[in-house]
Amino acid sequence: MSTDTPAAGQKAAEHVLHRLQRITSSQELDFTQRVDAILHLGADHFGLPIGIFSKIDGEIYDVVQAIHPENEVKAGMRFDLGETYCCHVVAADDVCGFHHVAESEIKTHPCYKSFALEAYLGAPIMVDGVRFGTLNFSSPSPTRPFSGQDIEIVRLFASWVGHEIARGRDLSALETSRQQVEDLTTTDPLTGLYNRRYMQECLTKELERAKRYDNSFVIGLLDFDNFKDLNAKYGPQTGDAALRLFGKVSSEMMRETDIISRWGAEEFLILMPETTAEGALRYLQRLTDKVRDTAFHAQEDRLELTLSVGLGVPEEGDTSDSLVARANIAMYEAKNTGPNMTKPQRDIS
Repeated sequence: MSTDTPAAGQKAAEHVLHRLQRITSSQELDFTQRVDAILHLGADHFGLPIGIFSKIDGEIYDVVQAIHPENEVKAGMRFDLGETYCCHVVAADDVCGFHHVAESEIKTHPCYKSFALEAYLGAPIMVDGVRFGTLNFSSPSPTRPFSGQDIEIVRLFASWVGHEIARGRDLSALETSRQQVEDLTTTDPLTGLYNRRYMQECLTKELERAKRYDNSFVIGLLDFDNFKDLNAKYGPQTGDAALRLFGKVSSEMMRETDIISRWGAEEFLILMPETTAEGALRYLQRLTDKVRDTAFHAQEDRLELTLSVGLGVPEEGDTSDSLVARANIAMYEAKNTGPNMTKPQRDIS
């Protein structure tokens, strides 16, 4: 774009700033698309057809995004920073521009020998006060001398990119924190399974769904056999290891629709939507067999971990408490019958 007169230069600057505002305020473009639009905008305004958004890590120069007339520079390419024109931006920690490198002070620099670019204009991208990389434009042919407006415009481009990277990091950190808080409120820290509070919410919702759509589901209440004896003989750390083992095995075996929670000290509740009692019995037997057969050692002993299981099938008028109560009775009947047993529910009315 020609800017041979001050008036033309001012008009060109106003035009590019207007286009920049449209790009950065667009709700239809994501970050990558906005950077691509800025690279094209800068290439057009400066008359430099090559545009690069780079990340610099130590002495490594990574191309994050690029535009090139022959597509010779692509995202993912890596170079030695010392051989790039951007090393001058890094050294100055500011915008650098050379409109005719063959007649400039860097004509003997490795960057000119390596890339033979005659014109270059680049600015550092700063993210929270730390250099991230550069935004730069270049050409194999000399161009007009860069004006003060050009310097400010490329600095503005780079500033926006750095601001958006920082904002993206803040949003990512916020989402990570939100997820961590959510995990704390829904997850049992020892086993990694859901906690009782979350399961109670799921049971209430599933009962409502069953009433509304006449869907079937089954719950299974599982309790470790002889858990107090295990803790008394080998210590609470062994008991914790047993609970973690159940969390691992059950997570590996659970079906996509199942929800498993730690319900009590050594109790677990499994919600199995769209499942019959017969199907639940078979599944829970496989699960308890797998826990029993998984190698578990305490001190010098090889132990078998067994669980007793009671099933609960929702009935008309059920609440989560009444449903779990029937499963609890069935579980204690299984425990009285023998270790590693599974029992269907009994009527508690």
